[in-house]
Amino acid sequence: MRNRFRIRRSPAIVSVLFAASAVAVSGCGGNDAAPANVVAVTPAAKCGALAGMNVPASSIGLPTTGATVVSATLVSDTDSANRNGEYCKVLGTIHPVDFNAPDIRVEVDLPTNFNGKAVHFGGGGFDGTIPNTEGSPFDGFSSGAEPAGVSTPLRRGYVTVGSDSGHEGTILDGSFATNDEALANYAGDHIKKTHDFSAYVAKARYGSDFVHSYYIGGSSGGRQALIAAQRFPNDYDGIISTYPASGITGLWLQMGRISRSLLAPGGYVTPAKGKALLAAIMKQCDALDGVADGIIGNPAACAFDPTVIRCPGGGDTGDTCLSDAQIDTMKTAGSPLDLDFSLANGVQTFPAYNAFTGADFWSTSLAWGTSAADAIVEPGVIGKSAFYYTFSNDMLRFAVARDAGSSILNFNSANPGSLTSRVQAVSALMDSTGTDLSQFQSRGGKIILQHGQSDQFIPAQLSIDYYNRLVSRFGQGPLSQFLKFYLVPGAAHGFGGQFNGAYDGLTALDNWVTTGIEPKDLTITDLTPTTAGRTRPMCEYPQWPKYIGGDQNLAASFLCSN
Repeated sequence: MRNRFRIRRSPAIVSVLFAASAVAVSGCGGNDAAPANVVAVTPAAKCGALAGMNVPASSIGLPTTGATVVSATLVSDTDSANRNGEYCKVLGTIHPVDFNAPDIRVEVDLPTNFNGKAVHFGGGGFDGTIPNTEGSPFDGFSSGAEPAGVSTPLRRGYVTVGSDSGHEGTILDGSFATNDEALANYAGDHIKKTHDFSAYVAKARYGSDFVHSYYIGGSSGGRQALIAAQRFPNDYDGIISTYPASGITGLWLQMGRISRSLLAPGGYVTPAKGKALLAAIMKQCDALDGVADGIIGNPAACAFDPTVIRCPGGGDTGDTCLSDAQIDTMKTAGSPLDLDFSLANGVQTFPAYNAFTGADFWSTSLAWGTSAADAIVEPGVIGKSAFYYTFSNDMLRFAVARDAGSSILNFNSANPGSLTSRVQAVSALMDSTGTDLSQFQSRGGKIILQHGQSDQFIPAQLSIDYYNRLVSRFGQGPLSQFLKFYLVPGAAHGFGGQFNGAYDGLTALDNWVTTGIEPKDLTITDLTPTTAGRTRPMCEYPQWPKYIGGDQNLAASFLCSN
């Protein structure tokens, strides 16, 4: 049973909070200088006064039993491990209605040089840990990294916020989903609860509300970013959604379908075989964008037949070829999943991966595991188990069937039979495929949607499909006024692509929100060690970067083309 606790504020703490609020400057609240004849309260005192504070349930917009600030620690600018300037690190817990559900663990970092704005960091996988709010969010395609000279949001004066989404665990552990409130928190409720907790704490520290609030996330965090715009439009002014798992229900159904081929007798494609496949694909398709640079710039022009590297006779005869069973695995990954029923918002298909245009499923063992035997290790072990198998299996066992004995390897993704209605209910709870962004649009909200063409976890076509549905609803012109969509060739899921690009997405978004300057002529920089520093233009969909001559490592040598 969880050890739940409440800490009451003493009169002394209340008086310090009152004194702190008395000297806080309205607006940004970043100037800690005291007015004349008022005793100054130091940042350390303001920070320490937050410890033990109770946040009432009435201040959180979804049902809870309140929240508690567990600790508040001032991190000095001179701390050898700190690159963010002076800030107050607040750890808190948001308490559920169902006592059997876990708390939501939250971190709120409050910079002394507050700029009036906040960045809410999204999670990933099954979440279970608080994102690194002291680092960089997924505003690009290189995990936790930014181009040279780009500071963290916290260093720039943003309040940074993140949570574990309502349970402790790893990105491979879905056991929490047997509890309805924990599942609802993971699905999206934690976004609102975390936002309201952080806003309450920040106002207690600075004496003012956020001037602007942004949500930035990738993968499941990208899904969360879209949910923030769809369900909580009044809380956020700007969104960056990077390779979002928008149709997360279709995603695990498709991952389960692929796992059945991958783990069938003889179907496992090893990293060595994957390397041979990728080499054959690059040989045929790399130069279709005008230059052989290790990046397939225009995947739509690439039509690769995997039988080109079929082993003689179809058996497994070595690392340089694929057997018939392994070709079947790749064709499964490279084909859509058509459903016999509808998911949320009328979705009836989940798209194919770019399995024959650059997606590298072997760049990390996280995707398909280290071997056929290791892939199915339960509970999931990072560096051994396959995310495709573990994620789909846990979604089936814990969120849908509520039966730990169920197996995705015996499950029909296209037709779940008696579990169809439950799959649909979970889809309605979790998927961020809705196109009603009208409230977010009407209040001036801005969205940057972006996906890598070599994504090995979430197919780029998923974001293309979502974008096209938005175009159908809003029209191209009106949509472009508040949403920009970028596809980046060679970029993967935070790592493992041919072009692990990064750019200062937060500044692009902030400028759009605060000054009305639309993102334009953006350049993205490769951070891959062997090719670090080369640049490419970020092309708005449906354009792609075509080589027009010059240094192939420079964005100026490419033109966004239809």
